[in-house]
Amino acid sequence: MLDPFETGKAWFMYSKLEKDFLESTFYIALDNAHNKVWSERFGELLTRTGDLVDSSFRLMIDSPSLNGEPTIQALREKISKEQKTNLKWFPDISDFRATFDPIFQLSSVDVEAGYGLTSYGKLCPFSNFRKQSPLWWEPYNMVKHQIFQEMENKATLENSINALSALFVLNILHKESQRYLVRNTDVILTDFLGKEQIEQSLDISFIGIPNNMPAFKFVARTALFTHVFRVDPDPNKRSGSLVK
Repeated sequence: MLDPFETGKAWFMYSKLEKDFLESTFYIALDNAHNKVWSERFGELLTRTGDLVDSSFRLMIDSPSLNGEPTIQALREKISKEQKTNLKWFPDISDFRATFDPIFQLSSVDVEAGYGLTSYGKLCPFSNFRKQSPLWWEPYNMVKHQIFQEMENKATLENSINALSALFVLNILHKESQRYLVRNTDVILTDFLGKEQIEQSLDISFIGIPNNMPAFKFVARTALFTHVFRVDPDPNKRSGSLVK
């Protein structure tokens, strides 16, 4: 199977979800005052988004760009060992946390959200991920498995936009996805550099840009989210080089 990140399929699915979320703001303004507003629509969006976050992590386990990462190697070995005795065993959010937070430093990622007449503000979708699941993860599971009992409490604007921002983050940081976005879209940009130079610069670090380029501001932007790439204090410890 061709990599869904490299072919743009993963970004296509994300973009559909963002469009559907933005359509909901025609009726409920994207404002923190509406964080606890719930609806069937937000429940659907939360479930679809959470499923894609889960699927994205699973796909990333086998990504060539991560072959040299110790936590990836450890998880691959764990999967192989566990499935020898239980074919139905799959990694869960605790495995994803232990594997991917050290690579991408997801705990420290933030994005700005805003659309139309409102500015929603800063989101940290993987806040404290090194120690615990994202705050929207349990609501996602509860809505997915008990939608009629949990819709009023969990199917909210707040949980939906936080889950969506998490999926956005995975797509803009994962190397196979970055490669697609830089080559085929205008989502990731910076001043004075062409696409090839942007790709080469981002390829050095899993968390952002190398520390020898502080004068350049690399930004990922959609109609809803904006992320300013972090400066990697020591990119030599990481190599996002893709297998060409």
